[in-house]
Amino acid sequence: MEPPAIPDIITVVGSSYFQPIADLIEIMLSTPQPESSPSGAGWRENGYAASITILLVAVLESYTARLRFVRNDEISAPRNVPDLLAQLFPDLPHHGDLLEVFLLRNLVVHNHIWHLDVSDPDSCEAQTLKSPLDLGFDVNKHYSAIVDPGIRRTRLLGLHASPTAVDRTDVKLVFEMVWSTLSFMHSKNFSHTPLAGRNVKFRGKRVAFETLRNEI
Repeated sequence: MEPPAIPDIITVVGSSYFQPIADLIEIMLSTPQPESSPSGAGWRENGYAASITILLVAVLESYTARLRFVRNDEISAPRNVPDLLAQLFPDLPHHGDLLEVFLLRNLVVHNHIWHLDVSDPDSCEAQTLKSPLDLGFDVNKHYSAIVDPGIRRTRLLGLHASPTAVDRTDVKLVFEMVWSTLSFMHSKNFSHTPLAGRNVKFRGKRVAFETLRNEI
């Protein structure tokens, strides 16, 4: 008798983020969205929104790591996540939007600094004195094509390019893009992108994780 096959597992942390993301969204939504100021969205709104954005992108990056493992023979060179997915899925929708989502994650994590003039108390807009490029930040290779420095937003989705301005509007856009991409990957091959265990606790009820984007 042959010995049984050795069981194996491909470790994916992405689904472990579902409940923490739900918790952060519930806390963020427990107060109304504040008015934005020239300097940003306010510490509370900005802190929760930035944190949720980072975790949402981490979910997609985690499932992409699994895909990279199971389809490694098809990968010709090291690539960032949007470019890797475009290589593995020639019909991948919204590649440009994904580049913007990952840029937003990078600029929040690495705190890309904008030097702003907020001297006019009556203005809701701040004048840019120096951008991250002016300050010598090591930005993404797509940065100049993605970011409109005049309005400090990305060109396609309109995501905030200043870390302190990130708010729940960015969370909603990132959630929509991350989940639509995961759903696309899942539809191609369930075993490659197994989106299981998606029920989370939110406002005292059990709901599907993906429905939270409709609450924002």
